[in-house]
Amino acid sequence: AYGSGKTQLGLTLAVNSQLPKEKGGANGKTVFIDTEGTFRPSRIKQIAEGVGANPEKVLKNILVARAFNSDHQMLLLEKVEEMIKNDEEPIRLLIIDSLTAHFRAEFSGRGQLADRQQKLNRYMHSIMRLAETHNLAIYVTNQVMANPAQLFGDPTTAIGGNIVGHASTYRIYLRRGKKGSRVAKLVDSPNLPDNEAQFYLTEKGVVDKA
Repeated sequence: AYGSGKTQLGLTLAVNSQLPKEKGGANGKTVFIDTEGTFRPSRIKQIAEGVGANPEKVLKNILVARAFNSDHQMLLLEKVEEMIKNDEEPIRLLIIDSLTAHFRAEFSGRGQLADRQQKLNRYMHSIMRLAETHNLAIYVTNQVMANPAQLFGDPTTAIGGNIVGHASTYRIYLRRGKKGSRVAKLVDSPNLPDNEAQFYLTEKGVVDKA
């Protein structure tokens, strides 16, 4: 959902993944593919300071690429693989914010849905191969849309549908909660039961207590 904290979670992950493993990090660099102009260096610095990390060093270890259309977005994935192979320091995390915006904008006609899904399917398979080949954690954001046909349960459905859903190991639905909180609901996991937790957006990024 809009304003639910998807990007903020991504920015927090980009900082935290650089922390040493004993502090819950992955001790590596992050690649951030930005499709909607959401990356904010000032926010990264703020989060880094909040966790006691060097802001300039943290920023230097986040490689940002702006994707201008879906073809460019797919090409950037190839570039990421080259970077992983050639970079002296390990890249541990890939963030794509957001996954489907360009696909949705470019294939907006009703007759184009099959083409969109086919291209999105190719993209998702490339992401999965990248994750498996290089032991890479991948965080993608996606929007939801209203699904009036849904009589029971959640009346929203993820853009990209089953193609995106089936390719994701963990799917978490974020929404606004009460008193400035946000709610993260685990809706799909191979090994964990459905559950939800409250979190807050603070200067330190995403935290579980305000």
